[in-house]
Amino acid sequence: MRLACGQTGFSLLEVTLAVFLSVILMSGITGLMGSSVSAYRQQLGQGRLEESSRFAHEILTSHISQAGYQPAPWLNPAGVEAVTAESVNGSLKPGDQLGLQRWSDRNCYGSENPVLDATGRPAFHLLQVRFRVNSSNNLAMTCRYGPDAADMTTQFNNFGLVENVESMQVLYARDSDGDGVADGWVKAGDWSQERQVLAVKVAMLFVSDRVFSRAGAAKVTLLDETITTPADGRLRSVSTLMTAIRGRLQ
Repeated sequence: MRLACGQTGFSLLEVTLAVFLSVILMSGITGLMGSSVSAYRQQLGQGRLEESSRFAHEILTSHISQAGYQPAPWLNPAGVEAVTAESVNGSLKPGDQLGLQRWSDRNCYGSENPVLDATGRPAFHLLQVRFRVNSSNNLAMTCRYGPDAADMTTQFNNFGLVENVESMQVLYARDSDGDGVADGWVKAGDWSQERQVLAVKVAMLFVSDRVFSRAGAAKVTLLDETITTPADGRLRSVSTLMTAIRGRLQ
């Protein structure tokens, strides 16, 4: 087929230029898509850390606020210790350990106590919990339930509740002079009487299970402790909660 008069094809220079521009354009689109996917994955990872943080807050807040509860405090004015001797100071990683207890008509599983009291209602037994970060980087819970401290059944033993927690640091609001106002935050056991503890503050360091960048080592502060994180490119987030011990007042 013959070309019409005056009609010509593309020159080699024009074709080369078109291919070159196409390559640049495709490279830009590919880079933009890669950046978008990376940003989406990082946002998703951050969202998972925040979700884990909320779940941990719910569990810890519930147990801290109810610690020290007893159904008829007028029968035992001395009450039951809200913070137990299992609350100890640990290393930077995995951190501190928090021990709490209260009287409850529900066991560690949340089920009503099958043992009934004189009125035919579920009896109140002692419920003791311990929170710590285990060797698998999980916020783990041990829970015991029984009629008294000498007769307890372990229903949870180091059960991992929340994954990807590197460290947990705990401080306690101490009221030294008994005026109902905390004088400051102290370490576990730094009080003359357990009833001086009015509230508990917990900080946790969460870490993603995926690598997102080539970031170097960094220093992270949890309450009164500073931790140097490794240069592993993982996302990290500090989550802090503060809860009053209200169980004694009920």
